[in-house]
This record gives sequence, C-alpha cells and structure tokens, in this order.
Amino acid sequence: MRATRGMVFFRAIFFMCAAFLIAGCAAPPRMSVLIRMIKPQEDYFTNTIIADFNTTHHAAVSVVHYEQTDALEAEIKAAAPSVGLVKIPFDKCNTLIARGLLKPLDSILTPAELADFKKTYLLTSLGRSKDLQYLVPRKFETRLMVYSKSKVADAVASWRAFKDSIDAALKPCNGYGLPSTYMLKSDPNQWDFYDLFVVGWVWAHTVYDGVKCPRIANRGKRYSGTSLGVIDRVYSLKGDSTAMLRLQGDAVVDAFHWEALYAACNIYNKKMWTEAWSGTEIWKGFQSEEVFLSFMTQLDCFFIHGTGQDDLEGYLKVPDDLGVATMPAGCSVELDEHGMVRRAGCKSITTGGWWWGIPATTPHPRLSYELAMAITNTQNQIQESSRFGMIPVRKDILGDMSMLYGGGWITRIYEASLQQLIFNKYTTIPGNAHFDRIGGLYLDAWYDIVVDRNWSGKSLDFPNRAFIQKLLEEKYAPQAQKILSEP
Repeated sequence: MRATRGMVFFRAIFFMCAAFLIAGCAAPPRMSVLIRMIKPQEDYFTNTIIADFNTTHHAAVSVVHYEQTDALEAEIKAAAPSVGLVKIPFDKCNTLIARGLLKPLDSILTPAELADFKKTYLLTSLGRSKDLQYLVPRKFETRLMVYSKSKVADAVASWRAFKDSIDAALKPCNGYGLPSTYMLKSDPNQWDFYDLFVVGWVWAHTVYDGVKCPRIANRGKRYSGTSLGVIDRVYSLKGDSTAMLRLQGDAVVDAFHWEALYAACNIYNKKMWTEAWSGTEIWKGFQSEEVFLSFMTQLDCFFIHGTGQDDLEGYLKVPDDLGVATMPAGCSVELDEHGMVRRAGCKSITTGGWWWGIPATTPHPRLSYELAMAITNTQNQIQESSRFGMIPVRKDILGDMSMLYGGGWITRIYEASLQQLIFNKYTTIPGNAHFDRIGGLYLDAWYDIVVDRNWSGKSLDFPNRAFIQKLLEEKYAPQAQKILSEP
C-alpha cells in the first residue's frame, strides 16, 4: 500500500527525533590528563578545573598522577592511547619532542588560531622546536632571593662594625678583603655575591635568641635542586650552556669557589648537608629562625608566607617580615690590582617551569587542545596563581597584577619574579639529553669540594681557586666530556 504524504512526514520526524536522542545518549569522549602536583593543588585541579571542563564540554576527562619526572616517557607510552594531555617539566620537553611523543599544535590549529595562541601567552617561543609549536605554557619558575626583612635591616645597620673581621676572612682568598669601594646596599635587589657574604657574616656572628649560628641556607640534599643552585651561579657569572655542560671555564670555577668560601667561613648553615635539606627543611628553617635568607621558587614563597587555604598555613611568626628580591649579581671572588672585582657577572639564572603537551597518540586532538586552553584560561590562572604561587603565563593577567592581587605580598612576589624573568632572558636548562647526568656531576663535585672541604689540599685552610680549578679540570671535566660524547 502506498504511503501517504502524512505518513512520510511523521516517519521523517520520528527518525530525526531518534537521531537526536541517540546523539544525546552517546558516550562522552574519554581521555586522561597526566599530571604531577602537590596534593592540595591536585585536589583543586581535579575537583574544580577538570570537573568544570567535563560539564561544559560533555567530556569524561580523568586525572592520572605520576610520581617521577624521570619516568615520564615510560608513563606516556604506558597510558597511550587514552592520555590526551601531559604536564611536562621544562627539562624533559626536548627529549619527548625529539622522540616523537608529542603532537605539534600546528597539526590541530588553523594559522589564525595559532597566531591568536601566540598573542595570548608569554614566551611561547620556548615551546617551539624546528619551527613547530609543541607546548602550551603551564607556569614559569625561577628562583628569587627570599629573606627576613627585619634581619636584613639589622645587617645593613651594623655591618661596618664587622668590616675588619670580614676583610681578614677574605684576604687569604683574594689578597685584599672586601672590594675597595664596598658598601652594603639597603636594597637587596642591588646585591651581589659579596653582599651575601657580608650579611651572612654579620648574622653568623650575632646572637639571636641566645643562639649564634650561620643563617643562610640553600638546598643541600643530593638531588637536582642542589645542583641547579650551583648551575644558576654559573649563569650569574656569565657562563654559557657549553661551559656549564663541560664543567669548564672561569664561571664554573668561580661558582665552586664561592660555594667553598661560604662553607669555609660559616656563611652557610651546615645543616644544609648534614641534614640533607630540601625546600621543606628550609621553610622550617625560616620558622625556627635558623635561616634568614635563601633562594626559593614562587611556590616556596607561598608555603613560607602562607595563604590560609589549601593547607598552606605558613612558617613565619610575622608573615609580613618575608622579603623577596631578584637574585644577586654574580662576581668573582678574585679582585684586580685596584681592589675591584676582576670578573663582573649578571643577575641571570635559569628559567624553568612546566608545560602542557599533547601526546602524539591522543584520542581527541581538538579536545586535548581545548582542555589545555580551559586549564589556562584567565579565571583558572588567577585562581591557581593566587593559591599556589604560579607565575601567570597569560599576557592579560601579567598586565594587571596589582589590581588582581591587591598590591600585597602576592603582587610583590610576582613583580620580583617577572623582573627576574627579564634578567634571565632566554637562559634555560639546556635541552641536551645528557643534562641529568651532568647535573649529577655537579652534585658529586659540590659534595667533594664543599661538603668534604676538598678545596685547597693539605697545606691551606681557606678555599684556593687554583686548587679547585685543577680538581675540576682533572677529575670532573673529563667525565663530562665522556658523557657528552655518548650518542
């Protein structure tokens, strides 16, 4: 029997409704995001940022935690093909790109979208390789000088009373003492390595709460945080990546010379190495007033000061006593015949941080990119940077920080951080595949020269630069050369 026009019309309506119903009931796209964060931040990320994305995009994105950055390549391969986005530390990016594990954004975006991406974020060029954009900025990190404002004021007021003893301590190392025109500046942003020595000497020879001890600390645990501290000194002494990787040149020798001098003259708190301090122990050192000055990341600053949320309660009796400044300028211990610094340095250190990368095997390339954009949108950037000490990577936020953060301690941390990034320029950890092993050599050399006091041979009690140079040239530089020659 021939169907009437009415029957045909109703059948069409029926099939259209069925199609919409099926589409509405279709399973949401599934993928995972691979991350490494501190527990409070991971909880916020999972329960707020990812939950909101799943709702707005009708997706089913799950969060998978990885523990060791050294195992990230294996983690990505094991999670394929379900993983759609990965949080990647700066020093692992080049290796993952070189091994074909990441997908370039150019294969996902139109030229107009890619141009808009570059206008939105800071330093996107650092996420490029062979003219392709692979990475989305998550956060940038750089160390700052962090100190007790009241104790710095003490040192500035009293250092002249200690000048003779400081000159006597330095003379065996440079034949002179303090530089001929030396004055301790009241603004720590204007300090160099000699200023660290002076304030450290004052604090180590002043009784606080019945205790006299060294009050400057850096990381001393046998891990990458300690080696990066020495490597940053190399760059502040105008060393380049070639010299740094080879453990050769004046900048490398001068870096170890200063480290040895700070240890020999009790500028460094010995608990750095006797108790293997990492960042957490330094936070506690500020709390116990065993530490008045250190070099810390933005997240460290938030932990030390405290935010009153996300389990960041702070470590200071008076949080407003926390001061932040850009890193001290490098300079040689050696002086010239006029008593002036023989080799002037700069304030540049490494810029590190984390990126978002899209695996080459992502099940949903476009959704992966949209997830990265949602994570780093203006609202989420403001929330995460105000909670967890992340330097914002969006240009719209960077241009209006005082209004966003109220002009208080958070604003001061970010203003100092951005100034440090400007000093750093494009100084980053080299993308050399052997960098981790070279970092291990820096650790070995630091423990040998500084901790074991192997800085002068048997005849001298003070650090001898020529001895340190010979040790590096004969023991550590050949090991570096062998490592770098391997495929």
